[in-house]
Amino acid sequence: MFMVQEHMSSLLGRNRNGRHVPRDFTPGDDAIGRIGAALGELRQARIGPMYRDQATRAAQMLGEIRSMVSSLLCDVAHQIEADHGGSGVDAGEVLRQEARLPQRESKKMAKVARRLQEMPKVRERFANGQITVDHVNALANAAEKVGTEAVNGDDRLLEAADQLLPDSFDRHTRRWSNQKLIERGVDPLERQRRAREAKLWVDKETGLGILMAKVPRPQFEHLRQAIDHHYMSQLRQDSAGGQDPNLVRSPKQRVADAVFELLTNRNAQTGEPVAGTVGIKAKASTQLILVAPLGVVDGTDPQGVCEIIGVGPVPPSVLTTLSADTEVAGMIFDRAGRPLWLGRNQRLANAPQRLAVAIRDRGCFACGAPMHRCELHHIQEWQRDRGPTDIDNLVAVCRRHHKWLETNNLAVQRTTNGYQTRPRPP
Repeated sequence: MFMVQEHMSSLLGRNRNGRHVPRDFTPGDDAIGRIGAALGELRQARIGPMYRDQATRAAQMLGEIRSMVSSLLCDVAHQIEADHGGSGVDAGEVLRQEARLPQRESKKMAKVARRLQEMPKVRERFANGQITVDHVNALANAAEKVGTEAVNGDDRLLEAADQLLPDSFDRHTRRWSNQKLIERGVDPLERQRRAREAKLWVDKETGLGILMAKVPRPQFEHLRQAIDHHYMSQLRQDSAGGQDPNLVRSPKQRVADAVFELLTNRNAQTGEPVAGTVGIKAKASTQLILVAPLGVVDGTDPQGVCEIIGVGPVPPSVLTTLSADTEVAGMIFDRAGRPLWLGRNQRLANAPQRLAVAIRDRGCFACGAPMHRCELHHIQEWQRDRGPTDIDNLVAVCRRHHKWLETNNLAVQRTTNGYQTRPRPP
């Protein structure tokens, strides 16, 4: 603690008692002066009554300020490590103590600070408040996989950072880095297969049995769909009339019961055998969507790009692992690579439209929830805006964010790199 306080006191030009330390002017004094002046201005700012557009603009400016402050904190972390790298001073710990950051956040800042020095384009966007520390952290994670030069040199990736919200950009960056690995001959699925593991043990304090498993993403998607499907049947049971409130399960309890029943084919509450609709004797109601050009399927273009929706880019060799009963469906695209419209005769989208939206959106536009948890939302609303049920007017959204859109009266807007939300006009 003493070393942290002394180091920060020297940066601020003060001793531990808060008094100025007489010394020669340094470049750091100018930065401290400017930060102090900005802090004084912010202390005078107060948010009072304002119109919605004014509140929106205020939120945008404060977001930029927050990003700039995060950038400056990363610069401070870099200076700490550059000046005291061999003295045992932990930059993340300094940020945690002096900037009052949570430990996880301070560690993230310190990691980002190291990578930023090798990515000048990213650093400039960060310093200008264009992107947040979470955007930069996603880029830093990608740099660990494929190198800083690849990240800093991809202008389209950096433009996506300008447009996408942090969660969406994190998913975008993971797909991007996996595709780069595949192009270099690295099979991310093979890495996952080698790293798979499962453990079973009993918690000594509670006596509960614990099952932990790590499986490759394609297998995980099958598991998740099967559990979600059974979970919904349990939810319907718990929601039926006449149920004892004390016996209604929590969401976590339903997941635990679903795992047990699917593995053992026995009711989790009674222990009785379950009918053939679930369990190991039943065929799981799951589906993975693999997107591949015809050249990959027929072997004429073995280097083509493949992707499993919800998993990300995969090597074309994944086609050889498909089971014999796998169904192959064709999808027609226009010359720009967009799914063609499939008609407007009803309010609810049909199965081909749902497949087309799954290929395009890959899950909920807001949180990335898998397609089996998503509904199709009209961008131009069916009733209010008389919007059509066409591909260009549909977006995948999970039930939670569908309700969020309606509750907050938000509209979805398509951009070149995904989707954004905005308040509906009055």
